[in-house]
Amino acid sequence: MNRARSISIFLVLVMLVGLFVFGATTYSFVQAYGPGIVNWGTNVKYGGTLKEVMPWGPQTLNFNPFVPTNLPTHAIYEPLFYVNMLNGDTTNLLGTSYKWEDNNLKLVITTRSDVKWSDGIPFTAKDVAFTFNYIKEYPAIDGYGIWSKTSNVQSVKASGSDTVIFTFSKPNVALLPYIASQPIIPEHIWSQIKDPSTYTNPNPVGTGPFLLKSFSPDKVVLVKNPNYWMTGRPYVDQVDVTYVVSNTTAYLYMLKHEADWSFLFAPDPVKTFVDKDPSVNKIWWPTYSVNAMVLNTQKYPLNNPIFRRAISIAINKDELEKDVYFGTGGYNPNQAGLIPSQYDWMDPSLDATNTYLNTYNPQEAQKLLASIGFVKNSSGQLVGPDGKVVPTLNLVVCAGCTDFISMGTIIAQELGQLGISVSVSQQSGGTYMGSITTGTYDMVIYWGIGGGPTPYYEYYTNLSPAFSAPKLGETVISDISRYTNPIITEALNEYASTTNLQAQKQAIYKIERVFLDEMPYISLTNRTNFNIYNESMITGFPSNAYLYSAGGSPGAAIGLGSSDLLMALLNVHLK
Repeated sequence: MNRARSISIFLVLVMLVGLFVFGATTYSFVQAYGPGIVNWGTNVKYGGTLKEVMPWGPQTLNFNPFVPTNLPTHAIYEPLFYVNMLNGDTTNLLGTSYKWEDNNLKLVITTRSDVKWSDGIPFTAKDVAFTFNYIKEYPAIDGYGIWSKTSNVQSVKASGSDTVIFTFSKPNVALLPYIASQPIIPEHIWSQIKDPSTYTNPNPVGTGPFLLKSFSPDKVVLVKNPNYWMTGRPYVDQVDVTYVVSNTTAYLYMLKHEADWSFLFAPDPVKTFVDKDPSVNKIWWPTYSVNAMVLNTQKYPLNNPIFRRAISIAINKDELEKDVYFGTGGYNPNQAGLIPSQYDWMDPSLDATNTYLNTYNPQEAQKLLASIGFVKNSSGQLVGPDGKVVPTLNLVVCAGCTDFISMGTIIAQELGQLGISVSVSQQSGGTYMGSITTGTYDMVIYWGIGGGPTPYYEYYTNLSPAFSAPKLGETVISDISRYTNPIITEALNEYASTTNLQAQKQAIYKIERVFLDEMPYISLTNRTNFNIYNESMITGFPSNAYLYSAGGSPGAAIGLGSSDLLMALLNVHLK
C-alpha cells in the first residue's frame, strides 16, 4: 500500500501527541547523545553511497519542512530531539536537555551551542524561538498543533543564545513531543518568506548531516555535510533516492541488489525476499500502530454501541493477519487500540473484555444483535427493530491498497453471515481522505490509528472533541469515528496535566473502559512499518537488535517518527 501519497494533516496529527519519556530503555551500544546514536566501535568504515528506492512515483521539487512530502527533508532539517515512537526513547539533537518548572507551567529547553547552518551562519536559541513563533504567525504550517486551542501555549521566547522558554496557561506536559519533533529553521532565511505554506524551498539550508546536491522527479542526491556538528557522523558520503512508480518495480530493485533500502508492502516477504539470499536480504516490520475499521457513529445503525460490538466479534482478526500479512504483524490486536509496546498500559481488569471483543464468534454476534432488536428475516437479511431491512453499509478502502482491499472483501463476507449487506468501495487519494474527514462513509479501513510510547497518542487524536465535528458533513481533523465522551475528555486532560506515571495510567484506564464499551473503531490487525534491506554493501539499519529508531517511512515529512530517516542516515555505514 502506498501510504505516503495520501499524507494529510489528518494522518499527521495521529502521530503528534503524548508523553515525552527520556531514557525509557538502556542499551549497551548507545552514544552520549542518546539511544538513537549507536556506538559501532572504532573499526567502522566510512564512505560509500546509500541507495534507496521508493515506490512513490515522480516527485515535485519541494523541500519545505512544514508540508507533507516524499523527499528526504529530514536529512537536512533537524528537530530539538528525536522521539522513538516505538518506546519513547529520546535522543538529543539541537536540544541538549529540558526541564519543567513553575508547576509545569514553564518548559525550559537548552539548545546546542556548537552548531552552524549549512551556509555557515551560527545556530542559536533565537532560531528555535523564531521557528515556533513563525508557525503561530502562519497557522497553516502548524502541522504539530503547537498553537492549537488545546495546547495552552502562551509564549515562546529565547533567553540568551542557548535557552528557550515555553510558557503555558495551564499544564500540558503531553505537548512535549510536538515541540521535540518540530523541524527548526534558520531565522535569517525564513524571516524573508511571507507565504511559507506555498514556498518550495529549492535551496534548503539546514543543520542536518546532508546537503542537497541535485533533484529530478525520479531521483534526489544528497551529499555529506562536511561541517556537521555531530563528531564522526554521518559515515556514508552520499545518499541516492530513486523514485519508481510501483511496489513491484521497487521490489525488483531490491531483489537485484540495485538498492540498499526500500519501504514497501510486499506479499509474504520472508519467502519472496529474505529466503532468496538470507545472508544479506533482511526485513524489519516493527509494529507501530493498528489497522482499524472505523465506524461512523453518527449514522444508523452504527450509532448503537452494541451493534458495533457485534461487528467486532463477527470479524476473524486471525484470518485477516494470516491471509493479508502472512503473520508478519502477529495475531490478536488489542481492541482498546494498544500496540504490543503499550500493553503495560492496559487495565488488567479489562483483559476478559478485550479477549471477548477480539475473539471470532459469529453466533454470539447474532445474539448481541437480537438483544437490541436486529434479527434475520426469511431471506437472511438483517432487519432492525423498525421492521426495515438494515441498509447496505458502505465500507471504504483506499484504491490500490491491496492489503485493505483484501481485508474489506473478507469482512464483507463475514458480516454477510449476520445478514448485513456490505459494499466495498475503493476510493483514491483525495476522495478517500475526503470521505473520511466529512463523514460520508459508513465504515472505513484506515492505517492512521495509534502509535507512540503510550496510548494517549491514539486517544487524544481520535477521541478528543478538539478534532471532531458534531454534524455529518462538517469536516473533522482526526476524530473520524465522530465519537466523543465527556469521561474520555476529562481523562485526557488528567493525563496531560501531570508527569506522574501512575496518575497517567489511571487516566488511560478510564478511557479504555469507556472505549471497550462503546467500540467506535475495531482493531483489525497490528500495523507494521515495511523496511526492506539489502546488506551486501551497507549495514547498520534499525532492527530488533539495534532499536535506535522506529524504522518509519523515509518520506514522512511531519509527525512523531518523521526523523526516523535522519537517525538511519546517522547510523548506516559500509559493511
